[in-house]
Amino acid sequence: MDKATEEELAERRRVARLMGGPEALERLHAAGKRSARERIDLLLDEGSFQEIGIQGRSQHPGLRDRTPADGLVAGSGRIDGRIVYVVSEDATVLAGTRGRVAEAKIARIRELALAHRKPFIALQEAGAGRFQESNGAVAAGMGVRFREHFLLSGVVPQVAGLMGACFGGPSFTAAQSDFVTITRTGFMGMSGPAVVRVGIGLDVSAEEIGGADKVATERGLADHLGETDADSIAAIREVLSYFPSSSDEYPPVRPPSPAPGDTEEGQREITALVSDNHRRAYDMRKLLRLIVDDGKLTPYKESYGPNLITAWARIGGRAVGLVANQPMQLAGALDEKAAVKARRFIDVCDAFHIPIVSLIDCPGFLVGPDIEDRRMVVLASQLLNSIVSATVPKVTIILRKAIGLAYIALGGKSTKPDRIVAWPTARFDVMGTAAGVELVHGKEIAKASDPVAKRAEILKKVEAESSAYLAAEMALIDDVIHPTETRQVIIHALDCTADRVVPGFKRRIMP
Repeated sequence: MDKATEEELAERRRVARLMGGPEALERLHAAGKRSARERIDLLLDEGSFQEIGIQGRSQHPGLRDRTPADGLVAGSGRIDGRIVYVVSEDATVLAGTRGRVAEAKIARIRELALAHRKPFIALQEAGAGRFQESNGAVAAGMGVRFREHFLLSGVVPQVAGLMGACFGGPSFTAAQSDFVTITRTGFMGMSGPAVVRVGIGLDVSAEEIGGADKVATERGLADHLGETDADSIAAIREVLSYFPSSSDEYPPVRPPSPAPGDTEEGQREITALVSDNHRRAYDMRKLLRLIVDDGKLTPYKESYGPNLITAWARIGGRAVGLVANQPMQLAGALDEKAAVKARRFIDVCDAFHIPIVSLIDCPGFLVGPDIEDRRMVVLASQLLNSIVSATVPKVTIILRKAIGLAYIALGGKSTKPDRIVAWPTARFDVMGTAAGVELVHGKEIAKASDPVAKRAEILKKVEAESSAYLAAEMALIDDVIHPTETRQVIIHALDCTADRVVPGFKRRIMP
């Protein structure tokens, strides 16, 4: 290659890397954001990024010189030494609007991720499709991304980071991803304020349509809320550490680390944490941290449906998906948010061979007209379908309340868990004991000379009939264990099932 050609190549690359230019980058930094390339630098192992499509530019007259790399950085690199494919949008180029060349680059990356069986990551800050390039007959070719995301679903992990205004197409990419993080500066929705104003004459802000808190806490469309770009990118790296590169592989196994509950003090904490009094709340997160490696949890949809905890962790070095009731919220009962959250989490874990560990202390599903209006019957049925059809190893621990359909939906005996045990404090029933007593014995109690004493007498008898020991005697559970044995029971169950799942299982993950 002669010197002139070498210089031309270097200059073309230099200009492309400038994207929207120094002034635009300065404005981005002032807003607390990073550029597309800076985000990739944070995400990937140092020096591992290999870019493709850097020469891409809009071919529309008047836009060619204003669209270096067509506003999108694309390529592959490594996270903790493992290959991933990534695209990163840059809002400094025509306000992040998506051009046809950028779409072609993204399609190429999705194609390679599927062919090579590697995770696909989209760091997003883009407006809708660039109107100059997508109006008229060109619109007939729209929608390829939906098919591509479906083909990736359940085959390779799909991850989305929403780091700015992501109305339209980028929101659909997020909705079809397995893990979604949104920053405080992120927005998600069908259409932005301008389109809403023109379409229906309503003047609303981006925050009202799809601000970060609304998206993560109220709607459950994002699985993690980051204060900054760096927070969200760190979450992506952490979450992917639990996943295999594709469904053709098992999740990475790390050397086992001790749990805080392994010490004498930790064992005392475990024993004292959960009261025999089923009405007394406790923080389930404390128990989980006591039994997992290094006490480390990686929450999934932490602020959405907080009455149910879903999180990734490691136990004995193996990745697990934890599903656990939180008695500090709604007494751990399941509402529509918890049902949606659990179903989605179980499906993702099942697709990528991550065992499910359930810790149950649940008084049941919420009841009443309001919850029926939220389609609870349908949502509960979908959750039941997911837990019953899950092919991954399942370990179920009943701590206290195991009531009715909620017990089944969280990994009860009929879902065929690989190990199901209970603490001595566990109670099993078709419905809450108090409610059952009133329904069956209400007239008898009312006629008694001392209704309070009669109710207490019947309750005591019913509770004895619903005890963990009786369930074990009837072989309805595998054993009754001491609380401090919980971690070792889980580790042994994971050892027994370590090689059971056959790689290559494909579970499509529906939003």
